[in-house]
Amino acid sequence: EALQLFRLAQSALKPEGRLITLDGVYTNDQSRLARWIISKDRGQFVRTEEGYSLLARQVFSNNQIVIRHDLLWIPYTHIIMECS
Repeated sequence: EALQLFRLAQSALKPEGRLITLDGVYTNDQSRLARWIISKDRGQFVRTEEGYSLLARQVFSNNQIVIRHDLLWIPYTHIIMECS
């Protein structure tokens, strides 16, 4: 399903368009509490940074990834991807 969504987004974008995603992510340097909260929030489909990167590379040739631990007031780790 996720791969189909990326393909749909790519087909809908103009040639200079980009897809920006914001998701919870599992990382080696996140706190146990952040990992637990993410697993309870959306745990079924959360990926690692490499998992998200692999997904994006299957559809988009240019991908930039940023990991953030400070976007919420609770411990939570986000991945922001810009795909074009």
